[in-house]
Amino acid sequence: MSKLLLKKLEYFNEKTLVISIDGSIFKGRLVDFDEDVLCLVDVTDISGSSGKELVVSLSNVVWIILADESKQKKD
Repeated sequence: MSKLLLKKLEYFNEKTLVISIDGSIFKGRLVDFDEDVLCLVDVTDISGSSGKELVVSLSNVVWIILADESKQKKD
C-alpha cells in the first residue's frame, strides 16, 4: 500500500465513503482497513439495496470518494 493511500485511509476512517468496485458503486462508513482489505458498514449500493457490512479487497476498488457529510444531514 502506498504511503499516500495509507494516509488517506487513516483520515477517512469512521467517515462515509463512496467506492467503485468493478463497476458497482457503494456508499458506507469505513470502520477498518489493512494493506489488502477495506471494511465498510451501513452500506448502500447505487440501486438502493442495503447491507450491514461490506468487506472488499483493495485490488478490486477502482476509486474512493469522501462523501460530503454536510449535504447528507440536510437531506
